[in-house]
Amino acid sequence: MTFSIVVYDPNEEAWGVGVASKFLAVGSLVPWLKAGVGAIATQALANLEFGRKGLELLEKYDADKTLKILIDSDPLRERRQVGIVDSKGLAVAFTGKECHPYAGHIVGDKFTVQGNILAGEEVLEAMAKEAEGRGKIYERILRALKAGEDKGGDRRGKQSAAIIVVKKEDEKSITVNDKINPIKIGKYVDVRVDDHKEPIKELERILNLWISTFIDEEMVNVSDYSDVINKALKSLGYSSLRDWVEINNFEAKYTGDKIGKTVLKVLLDQANIKVETQ
Repeated sequence: MTFSIVVYDPNEEAWGVGVASKFLAVGSLVPWLKAGVGAIATQALANLEFGRKGLELLEKYDADKTLKILIDSDPLRERRQVGIVDSKGLAVAFTGKECHPYAGHIVGDKFTVQGNILAGEEVLEAMAKEAEGRGKIYERILRALKAGEDKGGDRRGKQSAAIIVVKKEDEKSITVNDKINPIKIGKYVDVRVDDHKEPIKELERILNLWISTFIDEEMVNVSDYSDVINKALKSLGYSSLRDWVEINNFEAKYTGDKIGKTVLKVLLDQANIKVETQ
């Protein structure tokens, strides 16, 4: 009833889980992560102890031994499905023989994708291809979820989705003001859609809001987009760009002359204006 990706990015020192399902609030159940330790997705007839206990085991063992301990101790193992990536990026997965078809997993370099009650194996193949691609860890996770959905995803339908990413941060560099920003204390991305007709599309919208609010990004010149910005502000009923920025909590991404590229996209999306930002 679920498809997910667990991935480690050594360049960002980040661990992530993306998941989608025809089940309520899947983001509260499947993903388990700890920066510097690893990430776990537990699903099918999900044993939530695989998450809590699994992270404890990853403090001492690699992913392979952790998986063996979890599976060997579970009498309902053949109804479970789990993917694990450890602190060094070793990826492993398990799909029980009694998981509802199509059920399976693909383990790659520093990632694993897994799912059950899927439209077919092509769901996982498409996800794995995106997992191997370039980009920020959250971009790869989102692309993998979208690719899985495009191939049929969960054959029962859609309901919820989530992307969670944790990242090692240098505690010595954190100032008092930084503590208001979740990414400064290791919660790089934490977005979820609990009940929606198009959960992955909604997840992408919320992810863009998260990026716009918290994550450093490319800044673009306001003057290069003045016409469409003014059109958007008029459509939304704002007298100035600064007013819109402050109401939407994007002050950190606006200097007067420049605005965050994703922030600009959020503004134009709110006004239903389609423009390719350079």
